[in-house]
Amino acid sequence: MASSPSATDSPPSPSSSSDRNNGGSGTGTGTGTAAASSSPSKSIAIDPRLPAGGVQLITPAPLAVPQYYKIGDKLTFGWNYTSLSVTPSAIDIMASCSLNNNLYTIALNQSLQPSQAVTWDTGAEATASVPLAMASYTLVIYDATKGVSGTPSPGYLATFNQFQFAMYAPKQYTPASDYRCASCSGAVMGVALDAHALGFMLAMFGITVVSFTTFVVGAGGLC
Repeated sequence: MASSPSATDSPPSPSSSSDRNNGGSGTGTGTGTAAASSSPSKSIAIDPRLPAGGVQLITPAPLAVPQYYKIGDKLTFGWNYTSLSVTPSAIDIMASCSLNNNLYTIALNQSLQPSQAVTWDTGAEATASVPLAMASYTLVIYDATKGVSGTPSPGYLATFNQFQFAMYAPKQYTPASDYRCASCSGAVMGVALDAHALGFMLAMFGITVVSFTTFVVGAGGLC
């Protein structure tokens, strides 16, 4: 990852406030410290044939089975950077919800580290203006000066949005003595009806046997 010498081109324009939805409380903690504000740095001439910089996820493993997390747990994400020619002055980490289209803040204005990690306390989102929903989410990492919708440029960090995970809220515990099965009443009634039908069939069978025996005995007496 190369440092940025001075040059002539202007840096990408800063992100707008709409890129940082404040639906989340922003309670994540990361390995990078908050970047100090400074005058805009000048970019360097980049070979246009180079790829945009990217994120290589380490934790969780990108090839792991689908990830499910309980709302209220602390989630840790770790990653490295690839193909960076220009080091971002700061990065933002968000979680995008597929159900309500809200962006939840994990960490803002973090200084870049070669190996980076952030921990998100989802329990703190209970007091957010838009609480976490049971849905799928996308981890979003991007250059804070370009915004989440910034156009990828050779050598500059492109927005990462390739990792998805799901979140759920467990139901409250119900004691066995208070449990009622809403779908079981029909089955119980069916069992009761079956028992009644079986008893009726056995009674009819008994009457038939007795009647037949009486008939046979009576017929034998006439012979």
